[in-house]
Order: sequence, then structure tokens, then C-alpha cells
Amino acid sequence: MRKRIIALFIFAFPLFAFAYNGTPTQQVDSFFQELQKGDHSKAIDNLYASNLLIEKKSQALTVMKQQLGMLGPLYGSLIGSELIVEEQLSPSLIRIVKVAKHESHPVIWEFYFYRAKDKWIISQGMFGDQFQFVDAKKK
Repeated sequence: MRKRIIALFIFAFPLFAFAYNGTPTQQVDSFFQELQKGDHSKAIDNLYASNLLIEKKSQALTVMKQQLGMLGPLYGSLIGSELIVEEQLSPSLIRIVKVAKHESHPVIWEFYFYRAKDKWIISQGMFGDQFQFVDAKKK
């Protein structure tokens, strides 16, 4: 019986995600650090762990993880990231756009963070490999 409980705990442990804390900039930096380690699924889980709507968006996150898993084979390893723009749209909404530098092609990431009370949470995150993705929104 004890072995079953331990086995259950071991198999259940990867299901837990640990939310990134801090400002939106700190959360995005933690996300990219996790991505650079090669665990894109864990990075997505940790980024969205503080969002209470995550259970309703699980299918969308699964698709995002699958698409993210194709970037490495397509564009090479992630070798760094650079800030394109960070803007405070209102006291409770921040937008951050970064370029993920892969070996053969950049990928543009856009994040929106929301603060209802005293904690910033990811509201939306998306990525694309087209430069028009940035041009249409950059000031």
C-alpha cells in the first residue's frame, strides 16, 4: 500500500505547477529562463499557474505547448531573448513584447498581464514567427 501511495505521488508531482511571482517583467524573464533550459511544457504551466481561468483554457494551452515544441526542430535552440516593448496600457494592464532568439530565426512573443488587486497574473500570451506580428502593434 505504501508503494502505491509513493508511486501515485511521483506520477502526480509533474501535474503541479509553480506560478512565477513578481512583476510582469520578472515573470517573463523566469519564463524565458525555463524555456532556455528546454522544458517548454513546464514553462507554460508555470507561467499560467496563477491564472484562475486556466482550467477553462487547458485545451488552448495544450495546443500552445505542441506548437512551442515544434520551434526547436524548426528554428534551432533558444539562445536568448530581447525586449522589444514594454508598455503600461492602464494601471492594471501591461503588455510586454519580446523576441526569442533561436539559432536560425526569431520568434516574437507578446504577453498581457492583469492586476485586479495586488498580484500580476498572465492574462494572455502568444507567439508567432512573422515580423508583421510586431510591426502592427509597436509604437
